[in-house]
Amino acid sequence: MKKDEVSRQFSQPQYNDLGADEVIEPIFPLGIVPTMEAWKEERTALLRRWKAVLGTPAFDSFDRTQEAVEIFERPTYTGTIFKQATGPDTLQTLLLMEPKLVTLSPRSGMVVPFYDPDRMAGLDLKTHQPIAETSSIRFGYHLVQQGYVVVCTEAFPYNTVPEPEHNLGFAWWEQATEKLLTENPNWTGIAKLAWDTSLAIDLLLDQPDIDLGRIGVMGHSLGGKMAFYTGVFDQRVKVIVGSDFGLGFNFTNWNAPWYLGNQVLSPGFTLAHHHLLALCAPRSFFLVGGKTDRPASWQYIAEARKIYQLYDSSESIGFVDHAAGHWPTEESLRIAYQWLAEQFNLIPQPWML
Repeated sequence: MKKDEVSRQFSQPQYNDLGADEVIEPIFPLGIVPTMEAWKEERTALLRRWKAVLGTPAFDSFDRTQEAVEIFERPTYTGTIFKQATGPDTLQTLLLMEPKLVTLSPRSGMVVPFYDPDRMAGLDLKTHQPIAETSSIRFGYHLVQQGYVVVCTEAFPYNTVPEPEHNLGFAWWEQATEKLLTENPNWTGIAKLAWDTSLAIDLLLDQPDIDLGRIGVMGHSLGGKMAFYTGVFDQRVKVIVGSDFGLGFNFTNWNAPWYLGNQVLSPGFTLAHHHLLALCAPRSFFLVGGKTDRPASWQYIAEARKIYQLYDSSESIGFVDHAAGHWPTEESLRIAYQWLAEQFNLIPQPWML
């Protein structure tokens, strides 16, 4: 596929009716044509407001240790399991996947956040048995087949408190978030999730021959939320791919205490995710929609594209809606991976679910 062919095809919506889920306020008032000078001023203000929303941890520093605890071989990659410090008393489990089938030099890298690294690798890390039922979301496995060095991550509840005796519903998340916010009252859950994901990028960049210009994050659902927030605020990230994570605050549970909390329901809360998308410009962003993200998600993309246009990079932001439910389809992933390769000026490589 020729350069920019994917971008041109999916930087415009494939439908006319956006639905009535939510009407967003434009970044600049109607009738005002944004300029780069005006945007730079607005960007500074938006960045300051978003950082105030996310907050900061209570700790200033900690021993940033990381230890390889197991190395194993698979047909398409070499896997190394790491324990990495995420704070004064917490460690996260990470899986580094280094490709065998496709060799790039320098090597492109992707971080793939999720509840645990196992499902994104499609492999139970304790038993080393395949996890077949999650084939459509094992992004780490898909990416390493294409030659990317991949780090799959773990979400904070599973390394913060022990599993509750009666772990019904979101009990583990609730207990871990209570501990997190008690110890860090000026922080938010989503900021902690992005913090941990950025630390996984540190591990990725510690590997030899990594191309600093070809670093990306990709995630599904919770992992998409983590990838989105990490990618916007971590300038090392050049490309974000999110799958059905919900751009609108009312599309999914953004008000949960482990994300942004009830502040997003306040009448005085005027920020929305097209502001974050605009802050990402001109770096690349691609959304795979299906259920949580739907036609109404396009208005966020369209509004942010006005800022991308100021950078002459309007084709660096796009959206494909497979409309087949929460799980991505093989065709939507084919499009996403072609898009990703295009952003990195790479030749798309074959991969298997």
